[in-house]
Amino acid sequence: MYKWIVIGGGIQGSCVASRLLEEKKVEKRDLLIIDPHKQPLERWMTITEKIEMEYLRSPLVHHLDTDPYSLKKYASIHNYASGFKGQYQRPRLDMFNQHSLDLLEETGVMECWLQGEVDKLSWAEQGWTVRIADGRCFTSERVVLAIGVNHTPYYPSWMEKYKESPSIQHVFEMDNELPETGDVIVIGGGMTAAHLAYALTQKESIHSVTMVKRHPLRIHHFDSDPGWLGPKFLNTYHKLTSYKERREVIQKARNRGSITRDLYFKLLKQERLGKLDIHTGCIQEIRKDMDGEMQLFMENEEMIAGSSILLATGPAIALPGKAWLDPLIDKMQLPCAPCGFPVVTKTLEWKKGLFVAGALAELEIGPVSRNIAGARKAAERILQLA
Repeated sequence: MYKWIVIGGGIQGSCVASRLLEEKKVEKRDLLIIDPHKQPLERWMTITEKIEMEYLRSPLVHHLDTDPYSLKKYASIHNYASGFKGQYQRPRLDMFNQHSLDLLEETGVMECWLQGEVDKLSWAEQGWTVRIADGRCFTSERVVLAIGVNHTPYYPSWMEKYKESPSIQHVFEMDNELPETGDVIVIGGGMTAAHLAYALTQKESIHSVTMVKRHPLRIHHFDSDPGWLGPKFLNTYHKLTSYKERREVIQKARNRGSITRDLYFKLLKQERLGKLDIHTGCIQEIRKDMDGEMQLFMENEEMIAGSSILLATGPAIALPGKAWLDPLIDKMQLPCAPCGFPVVTKTLEWKKGLFVAGALAELEIGPVSRNIAGARKAAERILQLA
């Protein structure tokens, strides 16, 4: 019997778990963190390393520690050269990762770790019971659902026929390795696609790199206006009693498919040097020719060919953990908005002792809920009841 179980050990779950331990809200023996991977942040670190991201998009005060200036102090103590970049002091990825791992080691998160896939959550009088795929069950007074959205990649309808082809990969698939040779097509226009395309142009063994996106490159400093971090926008947002309206506001507020200005100029430089082709338009169809080459047919009748296709099209638009959350929602009549996402209290409680973080909390926290700032906000709110 645990006092807390955190389902998910990515940015969101690790932030909540480390706060619970750091602020002495729970002893290590009373906390369990369940995640499919061997260590905290593994999916985050695998994907960001794969696309060769150098700096985060978020500013220096967005990290997992309680003290907002902890990362700045860490950079100074450990002598990180060029630890931050630009006007908003965006941190180096390797420094952010090491700072996070050191914090999680210090607070004891790894001592509470269990690698496993959750496949059922149920309620009984003694508390919440979490079952993992190997059949083991664990009971807790309180459970935090901190499930990431990147576990289910989005595959466009036009490529369903070739979804299993080794020539087509999604960057969110953990086991996939990037091609080392040939003509590579990157699908997507956001940060992940831009980092990926730029990284591929640095490989001398790659013959050509083509970036295909539906819209012109959009430039924004952050994935939503900083006003969403505080009362500037949130006061009005929280007055909305319609969750359909809240969902519409979130969708409009997010700068989806946008990139930072410095990354934009890096792409343009590679294009000028002839190392990158950038195409804008909608893909109508995909075919494989007799030689195994993939061919994309665009709406303007243009055809783009390559030996491999890398999708950077983001996560599927679905409720995280849907397969095992849907039965729980039906059985316990958990309140959900028209979009299917949880309707929760200000302390992110969905049902007594059941809390949410990340994407599952966004109708309460707002547009920043999925990112690092959202993780910090979720931890603060949940700890109010700890």
